[in-house]
Amino acid sequence: MPRQDPGKKTREDSRVKIGLVLAFCFIFWGALWARALQVQVLQGEELAEQANRQYFSQEKIMGKRGEIFDRQGRVLAQSVRSKSVYANPFLMDDIHAQAANLGRILDIDPDSIRVRLGRKSSFVWLDRKISDRVAHEVASADIPGVFIIDEHSRVYPHKHMLGQVLGFVGMDNTGLEGLERSLDERLSGAEMVMIMQRDASGQRFSLMPRQPDQRVDGEDVHLTIDSRMQFHVEQALADAVEKNNGQNGMAMVVHVPTGDILAWANYPFFNPNNFRASSPDIWRNRGATDLIEPGSPLKPFLVAAALEENVTRGDSLYYCEQGQWRLGRNQIKDVKEYGWLTVNRILRYSSNIGAAKIGTDLGPGALHSYLTRLGLDQATGVQVPGQSRGLLRPPNTWSNMDLATISFGQGMATSFLQLARAYATLGNHGIYTDLNLLQEKSRPVSSEQRVFSRGVSRDVLAMMRDAVERDGTGTRARISGIEVGGKTGTAQKASPQGGYSDKYVASFVGFLPAMDPEYMIMVLVDEPESPYYGGLVAAPAFQRIGDRMLSSQKGLGLRRLVLEGSGTDTESYTGESGRFSIAARQTREVDASSVPDLRGTPLRLAVESLIEAGIEPRLEGTGGKVREQSPSPGGNWEGEEKQITLKLCPGS
Repeated sequence: MPRQDPGKKTREDSRVKIGLVLAFCFIFWGALWARALQVQVLQGEELAEQANRQYFSQEKIMGKRGEIFDRQGRVLAQSVRSKSVYANPFLMDDIHAQAANLGRILDIDPDSIRVRLGRKSSFVWLDRKISDRVAHEVASADIPGVFIIDEHSRVYPHKHMLGQVLGFVGMDNTGLEGLERSLDERLSGAEMVMIMQRDASGQRFSLMPRQPDQRVDGEDVHLTIDSRMQFHVEQALADAVEKNNGQNGMAMVVHVPTGDILAWANYPFFNPNNFRASSPDIWRNRGATDLIEPGSPLKPFLVAAALEENVTRGDSLYYCEQGQWRLGRNQIKDVKEYGWLTVNRILRYSSNIGAAKIGTDLGPGALHSYLTRLGLDQATGVQVPGQSRGLLRPPNTWSNMDLATISFGQGMATSFLQLARAYATLGNHGIYTDLNLLQEKSRPVSSEQRVFSRGVSRDVLAMMRDAVERDGTGTRARISGIEVGGKTGTAQKASPQGGYSDKYVASFVGFLPAMDPEYMIMVLVDEPESPYYGGLVAAPAFQRIGDRMLSSQKGLGLRRLVLEGSGTDTESYTGESGRFSIAARQTREVDASSVPDLRGTPLRLAVESLIEAGIEPRLEGTGGKVREQSPSPGGNWEGEEKQITLKLCPGS
């Protein structure tokens, strides 16, 4: 056999190797191109979306919620920064282990955290509005894919003050109750979509607003409420409800000329900072949502309507049937056995029989017309949610008994807020006056719709004054040094089974001063224990609120009247009515920098001099001269409000 050339074999082996290398290169590059085709073309959109989820995320960020202030600029509701924790599960390496760690730090069930982290989302809330201590522990743990973000928490610095009126917000700062709900659109911050960009280690390095020019923070709101007055009103209301073992209570102070609500209290209180600790029944602003039969507080409107229609006069006589009057198959009763009473005394003594007879003379059409013109069947303009409209049936459906009972405030229903508006109208000399809770820069011009004439309004105000200052049902509402006009109410509550129960609503509404009202105060206590009369339950709370207003509030335009003679009885005060007249008297200059020495000074001169110096005197005992005083002469005043107690010499 011929011998094979070794060189030729070597050359053939080299060709094979080169072919194999070239084949491998072609296969390798082909695979790369195939993979590139798959990644770039076939799976390009899907993979790009996954990358974006890992390195970019969209988060909805709400601007700071607007704050709520009282009329003096004191904060009632504010938003403060707080920390919240969220996670991007795509950036977490060991979800089960990290869930256990996070559960320990956040005090949350680890299984609950694992469920959240199992969602196919790049943004998962773990815990919101946590304490700074917990936020520090989360940051110190340095868990990949877990982040801390700033949010805003709603805080009510005065706790339960004005709780039902202010309401509260939910976890997302959305208003759920009260003004927070009705003004949510104004208070809420704008929603912004933020693009969060992170590097490979998960650290944020870019924060870009999608709409940088839009308004972010919510609008601030200023209320007509005076928080200092609110404090005193809530205190007086709570004492009245607790002292009489009532179920709940409401109170309101209104500036009559403007309709501004200066205080609005509901009891029991609740703290909107921790609203979950209270029941929804306590959250409710009863003054706006609940309907009540007003009872005797409706009588001044009945009398005003009858005077306006000239069907009666203030001195017209009505026989009050000695306390019992049978009307058809029904019987109307009075607390006392009255005989003949003038219209003035019917209102002063709050005779149901007298009111029913006035209503019979007036007729259903006229009475219904005035009650609707007062707005007792319409929601008010106050921007609180859940207002009730009132229940007042058409007059053509009224029986004689319906007319009689509606005349003294039964057989119809209205809200506490609507009743306050009606009294503000009466106090504003008969001009329809809606109520305000917001201090707006520009208010609509009032049309000055007149419900009652000025003369009729003054006549009724004089009757209400006599109900307090003389021998009427409201004598416990008297306030030393100022004329008070008011009306008591003791309304029997309807029974769910029909008819009336043995439960009552005690109320009192009054004006300061009586004849030219600047302020209206209304107090209501629901289901007090016996004695349940408005003059015994609600009138003392009115007196306490009014006395505190005169003693501590500045710039109210109120001033105590000057003593007439040497006694301290309320009847000896002077004012603008027929039996009152203030004469110009000589005063003694008082140095208010330190406690003056008034021992031996005539009482009238001492009181007038102190009032001129802006110092509030308190009197103890009877007599015409000052025997002792506290603080002692020459000392320093105690506290910011200067007050002095004068002890009088008996028989001087």
